[in-house]
Amino acid sequence: MATNQVQICNFALSSIGTRSTIASMDEGSAESIQCSLHYDSALDSALRGVHWNFARKQVALALIADATQGQTVPQPWTYEYAMPSNCLLVRFLLPQAAQVGTPYPVAQPRPVLFIVASDQDANGNDINVILTNEPLAQAVYTGRITNPAVYDPAFVSAFFHVLAARLVIPLTGDKATMRNELQIAQAALNSAQISNGNEGLTIIDHQPDWMRVRGNAGDWFPDNGTWFNGPIALTPYD
Repeated sequence: MATNQVQICNFALSSIGTRSTIASMDEGSAESIQCSLHYDSALDSALRGVHWNFARKQVALALIADATQGQTVPQPWTYEYAMPSNCLLVRFLLPQAAQVGTPYPVAQPRPVLFIVASDQDANGNDINVILTNEPLAQAVYTGRITNPAVYDPAFVSAFFHVLAARLVIPLTGDKATMRNELQIAQAALNSAQISNGNEGLTIIDHQPDWMRVRGNAGDWFPDNGTWFNGPIALTPYD
């Protein structure tokens, strides 16, 4: 599939029916000028459109403020973390995985509540932050991947149609083609959600009613794929 920006731009130009392609992003042609103008914005939109597997990042967050130490954190949150520099979309937060001695494999940590907000750094500059009540939080997020060599083929298809939709008006002025490109891009993103979900292991944590009624709970442990089942007491609130 595409291995560089120029190829992706030429896919987009071909899709909207322009007669010219580009040889470089800075050649000075009308096509290259518009591609350079819209490329980054279209890339960010396409990356945010689906939880792309190739763009998945996971990192321990850098703590900015801790309310338990008397530092200011917007209520009702306890901890404020810095947003990763290449983060486009926070998918979820996880607590630090606990290593507890047990005869059974340790279950994976569950996602925790959080919100993305803004604050100011020590110099008064606006910054994006993550607020949560979880100490030592780690984030799973969509990173801004700029190297086309690692792009999923489905992403390339969706991306160049997103880019094409932005190039139509300045290069051709054809609103019908713009609408068509947007529809194709959305269909490509919808299809990619399915393929990305099927690539890898999906764990469904919902406990069915029939299992709850029988008074048993089950947990799946990714380490060796085994189940542990034990009795669980049902409450009036179940």
